Amino acid sequence: MKQLVDYRRQAWNCYRDNMCKSVFSWHLKSDRFSAVCPSLEKYRFDAFSAQGRLDIARAMIEGELEWSERLLDTIYRCQLCGACDYICGRVKEMQPTRVIQAMRIKLVKEGKAPPPEFRQLNEAMRTYLNPYGRANSQRGKWILNREIADGDATKVSRELRVDTLLYVGCSPLRDVAAELMPQAALRILQRAGIDIGILGDKEVCCGHPSLCLGDEENFIAFAKENVRLFHELNVKRLVCLCPLCLSTFRRDYPELGVKIQFETVHFTEYLDQLIKSGAIKLTKEVCLDVAYHDPCHLGRISNSGVSGTNSFIGIYEPPRSILKAIPGVNLKEMPRNRDDSWCCGAGGWMKMSYPDFAIWTGVERVEEARSTGAQALVTCCPHCHENLSEACRVDPRALEIVDLLDLVLRAM
Repeated sequence: MKQLVDYRRQAWNCYRDNMCKSVFSWHLKSDRFSAVCPSLEKYRFDAFSAQGRLDIARAMIEGELEWSERLLDTIYRCQLCGACDYICGRVKEMQPTRVIQAMRIKLVKEGKAPPPEFRQLNEAMRTYLNPYGRANSQRGKWILNREIADGDATKVSRELRVDTLLYVGCSPLRDVAAELMPQAALRILQRAGIDIGILGDKEVCCGHPSLCLGDEENFIAFAKENVRLFHELNVKRLVCLCPLCLSTFRRDYPELGVKIQFETVHFTEYLDQLIKSGAIKLTKEVCLDVAYHDPCHLGRISNSGVSGTNSFIGIYEPPRSILKAIPGVNLKEMPRNRDDSWCCGAGGWMKMSYPDFAIWTGVERVEEARSTGAQALVTCCPHCHENLSEACRVDPRALEIVDLLDLVLRAM
């Protein structure tokens, strides 16, 4: 992977034009919802912006900065949401979060990181090989904890040697509530008669938490094991439920120079194709005004494109296409949507490490959804769903947080 010194040009060439601090100028729709960088908006100090962090990176590269715990805190209080990548990418074809990631890798190698707030997560990834500190044998229990299809859980295919594999991710290890999304995905596929394989307790974490922390060695180990497993099983298409897993496979694995012989898609892309082909029919009316939240890892950082080259193409239309296919659903767009989306707050594993910051960010997003007059805020990411649900409880005004797959099930 690239090291911090490889980003010397980017660190020196920040224009200090403040473009990274608000919604892209040509897309501004609201004074109230114009900020795009959660850490800058929360802490109100330039060091917490992409611009400020590039200043820190330059000083670190040139050996001009004295080490301190406050510096460590500044580097890690970032959701790595990619908003600055998208904007700075358009203006300068630079991606500041790549530089921030490289700073973390350097600090871990020097034994100065991760900070105390992240150490439990780091220990879980090293000891249990997942962020929740659970035994890998528990990965498949979501299948049995609730009837999956028509009262017969045995209909779930555990055949591994299949062309299309459903990669669930670590979220179901979190708690019972997090098991609902994969259960809904299987219900949808089974009702449509679609055959897809699952790994159960043989699944391995994508390694994103280790990468986020700057633990390059552990991340590379996860990547090599996953690629080996998928190639051994002759997987042709990997369907990811979690956007973090998707962006890790699509965006980060190629940075390692690993040859990948399978296609990676998100479940919403796969589901949208099934609906358009007629394999899945949505006929029941669901009368609901909804706002849709674009997960960062499904949108602007779902690939490694650089804006200005027309390659920053997030997965924005498939979820909207699915919503529009549901009878009775009325989509009301938030001011910040698609590339300009405001992070849910859980990005960068803030929910586990800086929960106050995560919830503050989520409350801002919920308030934006309420401003549209929507009855529900819909998303298709387990991490977004968790943090937005908790943020919703901070304010008693009614707003339902809904998983997109639940809406699809209601309409089938």
